[in-house]
Order: sequence, then structure tokens, then C-alpha cells
Amino acid sequence: MGDRLASDSACWLDGLYEVNPLQSTLHRRTTTTGVLVHNVHNLGINPATYTRPAGLLMPLSAKADAPLPQPGVQSLARAFALLHLLGTHHDPGLTLPELATLANIDRTTAHRMIRFLETAGYAEREPAGKRYHLGSAAMALGLRAMNRPPPDSRIVTRMKAVARLTGDAVFLIGRLGDHGHCLHTEEGAHRIKTFDLLTGTSRLLGQGTASMALMARLDNDEIRKHYNRHRAEYEQGGLSLLALLRGVDRSRKLGYVLAGAGGVAGVGYLLPLALEGDLAVSVVSAASRMPVSRRPEIGALLQATFGA
Repeated sequence: MGDRLASDSACWLDGLYEVNPLQSTLHRRTTTTGVLVHNVHNLGINPATYTRPAGLLMPLSAKADAPLPQPGVQSLARAFALLHLLGTHHDPGLTLPELATLANIDRTTAHRMIRFLETAGYAEREPAGKRYHLGSAAMALGLRAMNRPPPDSRIVTRMKAVARLTGDAVFLIGRLGDHGHCLHTEEGAHRIKTFDLLTGTSRLLGQGTASMALMARLDNDEIRKHYNRHRAEYEQGGLSLLALLRGVDRSRKLGYVLAGAGGVAGVGYLLPLALEGDLAVSVVSAASRMPVSRRPEIGALLQATFGA
């Protein structure tokens, strides 16, 4: 029974949740040296929930006379920016003018690139509309990597360090639509045998410390719509919309998620977008090893390890 509780609770903790939503704060930049300008206000997009294409922006410290990418590389960067924007706004979709504005490229170039992505299956346009979404090829590509993150990635390397320092299991959770998917687990010295079975499984957003961190990136209207889509499953688990919103609200005041239930406790942290994308990590252990007094220490460790 204890093992079952541990398995059920490791990625599904429903205690107090705290996470920092500032990871997705929009920083508008206006420069002519290749920085992508995100003019979201004119498009009616909420800047609090808009996430920029990770890894494609020049750092703030870049000099105005910094060399531009080679033409071929610049085209790739633009195409990947469009692909990332489609992923970020997959549910509502984006029109061609919105894509061009958000990627800071002219409409002709955006049209040429989106047509290429559409032909390759990485973008799809609504049959009766003008909005673009991710295509089936992009989804299939992502699914192939769901159970095995790059073994030498910065994230996995840091997860190993946290597992060594805490002695507890560290989970990597990625957002997969309305769910948080357990991508990878690093076991600590104090191993709980059922935890390694969680890699490759999915739970609804909010049903776990890391997935609550991912949910906090959404605005409250999006959370309400999400909850209504899965109301029966949430209610079956005893999680009301009010409780979920209160948890998200609390999560916007600390830099990490705190939770404890069913003999298991955990701390979750939303990864900066610059690392990989829509990902969060959590440290989970038996509640006896993670009393309330220890959880903020682990939260601070996650911030120091992954926040840089």
C-alpha cells in the first residue's frame, strides 16, 4: 500500500503548490541585430502567458554591431522561430500576420516559410480558416523523444547533481498538451522502487509539483477552460477548480512548488525557457525525509541549480 501511495503521489501531489510564473515574463526588445521583436500587445496576446522562442534570441548583452548569422543559418533560425511559435500557440493557432509580427520577419518571408513547413507536415492550416497549428509531423517528432531525453543535456547533468546532493529522486516533467509527461528520473541514494516506473507516464496538469509549475504558466482563463475539459477526472481525484486556482495563485508568490500528501512530499521548479522549453523538475521523497522545514532548502537548491 505504501508503494502504491508513493507511486500515485510522486507526480500527483495535491498539497500546497508554489511556483514562479516570472520565468515566462515577456521582455520586449527593439534592435536591428537579429533580435526577435515580440509585438504581442497589438495582436491581443496576453504578454503574461506569451513565451518567446527559446534559444533563438540574442542575449541582452549583445552589441549592436554584432555579426548577423550566415544567410542559411538565419533562414533556419527564422523557420524554427515559426515552429516554436506554432507550438506555443498550438491550441488557438496563429494567423500569418501574427506569425510574421511575433517572429519579426516580413509577411512574404513568413508565407514562404510557413508554406514549406505545411508541405513538410510540420504546420497545418485550419480547413475553414486562416489559423496555423502544429502539424502531425511535428507532433510525431516530439513523441519519439518523450521517453529518452538527451543523456548529456544540461538538464540531466544538473538533475544528477541534485539527486546526489539531496539523496532523493528527481523528475523531469514536460508539458504534453493538457498533461505533464514524466520524461526522465534520476534516483537518489534513498531509492523508492516504484518511482522508476513513472518515467513515460502522464498526468493532468496540476496533479503534481512539477506539473503544477507548468500550469502556473497559463493564465486563469486558460486554467478554467482546461479544468472544464477534464472536470470529471479532477473531481474524481478530489481537486476542485477553486482549489486549483488557489494553488496556482499561491504558486505565483514563491519560486518553487511545495506539496505533501499520502506519505510523500515534493518540491517542484519551473525551468527557465532558455534551458529547453516547457519543462519543470521536482524532487520527491518520503514525507519522513522531507519535513516542511526542509522543503524550502530544496527549493532554493533547485533555483540555484537550474535558474542560472
